[in-house]
Amino acid sequence: MSAREACAEQYDYAGLVACRYGLIWVEYQPEDGCNRLVRLDRGQRQVLTPPGFSVRSRVHEYGGGAFCVAGDRILFVNQSDQQIWLQPLGDIDAKSEASHCLRLTHTPDTRYGDLVYDGPRRRVIAVAEQHFDRPSTAAPESNRSDAKVENTLVAVSLQSARQQLLAAGNDFYSSPCLSPDGRELAWLAWDHPHQPWTRSRLFHARLDRAGYCAEVRELSVGDDESLFQPGFDAAGVLHVVSDCNGWWNLYRQERGGHWHNVCELAAEFALAQWQLGLKTWLRRDKGDYVCALVDQGRGRLVQIVGDKQIKDLAPGYGLVRALCTYNDQLYCIAQAADAAVAVLQVEAAGTVDGTSQGAWPQVRAGGERAGHPVALPQVFSCSVAGNEQVHGFFYQPIAAAAEAVTPGRARGDERPPPLLIMTHGGPTATSYPVYRAAVQYWCSQGFAVLDLNYRGSAGYGRAYRHRLCGNWGHSDVQDVAAAMAALGDRGSIDPQRVFIRGNSAGGYTTLSALAGIDGLRAGASLYGVSDPLSLGEVTHKFESCYLDWLIGDAGAVPERYQARSPLANADRIHAPVIFFQGMQDKVVLPDQTLRMSAALHARGIDTELRLFEDEGHGFRQLDNQIQVLEQELAFYRRYL
Repeated sequence: MSAREACAEQYDYAGLVACRYGLIWVEYQPEDGCNRLVRLDRGQRQVLTPPGFSVRSRVHEYGGGAFCVAGDRILFVNQSDQQIWLQPLGDIDAKSEASHCLRLTHTPDTRYGDLVYDGPRRRVIAVAEQHFDRPSTAAPESNRSDAKVENTLVAVSLQSARQQLLAAGNDFYSSPCLSPDGRELAWLAWDHPHQPWTRSRLFHARLDRAGYCAEVRELSVGDDESLFQPGFDAAGVLHVVSDCNGWWNLYRQERGGHWHNVCELAAEFALAQWQLGLKTWLRRDKGDYVCALVDQGRGRLVQIVGDKQIKDLAPGYGLVRALCTYNDQLYCIAQAADAAVAVLQVEAAGTVDGTSQGAWPQVRAGGERAGHPVALPQVFSCSVAGNEQVHGFFYQPIAAAAEAVTPGRARGDERPPPLLIMTHGGPTATSYPVYRAAVQYWCSQGFAVLDLNYRGSAGYGRAYRHRLCGNWGHSDVQDVAAAMAALGDRGSIDPQRVFIRGNSAGGYTTLSALAGIDGLRAGASLYGVSDPLSLGEVTHKFESCYLDWLIGDAGAVPERYQARSPLANADRIHAPVIFFQGMQDKVVLPDQTLRMSAALHARGIDTELRLFEDEGHGFRQLDNQIQVLEQELAFYRRYL
């Protein structure tokens, strides 16, 4: 598998909606790095987004909820100006009509996301993020902490473009949802120093005749909880996901305000809310629920009838998201271990027997099977720090490639394959057992791969997620060392040839591991954090207090920052490192990578520094993605 083949396979889907005009979703294509709206109607596929537009919100920097259907029109956020645009949804053959876009908002200092259509009032409800009071010396897209940012919940009229303020005063907002009759509105909010996966708040309001919020109440399921995706069912009953029992479970509000756990499970009905617009549950008119769970890091799509009757609807898919329904038909975006991301139509029966019926689920778009051998994920866990466990997914190298990098392996008379440990970003995120072209690329080059869900990852319950509190740069490094030792003891990998790579927060874990673990052969940091203290001073609002939770208050524990700074401990890194950095990055500023690379180079450590002038936080251009893989592989091969 070549780097070009791997990168060309990295298309993705998001934000699926089902309506009378068909299925509509956002599709990312690596060829040009754009996000386009795509419609599928009666088997015909149409790209709705005209040239010059890309559908992507940048609220909280990571966006989400960038479009919604509004009757016979579609509303979307355009990436370049972050404004809301209107586009008609006519017949699928009326391409000239579908390509006509009209700008709705004219507020250049404001970004929008989490769009929800309010049909009775002909308006769109959205999270608004206003950026103002930037210093004159700052770049136009600066995220310096002295550039004031204010988040609110607003409504924008589709007729006059007039804006109404619905909620303000909290640091962040997400997940606005309307009751079926349009008279009630619920939403989530949270305040510094919290993140949405540590503690958030649920609000409910009655909408008055003018569409403003009245009788606003704060609701809670439990204490000290993280909430996710509030929503009303067809009868107007409010639901929300809460982790008050240690797991993100779905709760239904009963009469008198009591909350009932729909189906108590040691599984997650939610994802870490890095993006807006995430949907993991719905309730059908028949009264049953369809939920996308994460069960010990692995996704499941289940139907729940009553309190305990559960049926798996899409076995074989390791991640399910973007649930939606229309005319009682169920749809979702799903990923399997041996095929590309797909739009599925799912059959949910009225009875529960624990089996799949007929040929369901059915792939409606995507889902192409790989035309090459595929390395399949194996569940990995090992002990760490006494009686705790660390989890992840292990991939064996493709046999022919393993023979190339470890001659004689096929005969069983030579050492095991080299290992590449992948540390995900976030750090409160999750790696799932799904087809990822980057993982397959490394397996095709003869590497075993460990996709590590170090303690602090989502998908394993609140306690596991909170293991990172105050421990970033410590417990995650312990997990890397424990995983290396466990795989070496099992004979699965060559402990003398272990490499490590990570992007963003995963780059920080990678650099921290290189400074704290002996025996790593080489590493790669992709726009990784090397100086957490300076990161806290300049990063964007959404993560500006995150380090207080991950490491501690810098004013109270400066010695902890010094001890866990890869830059401050560059003299402890002896393994070669290759760095990749986008010069337009507003999350991890390029200065961090430049200083880290220079510190290692000054000590005579073999380093390479690859800068991309036209990339930000995360590389989106195909040619640049190809360069990264090819250059990283060439770097590792020098040390095999």
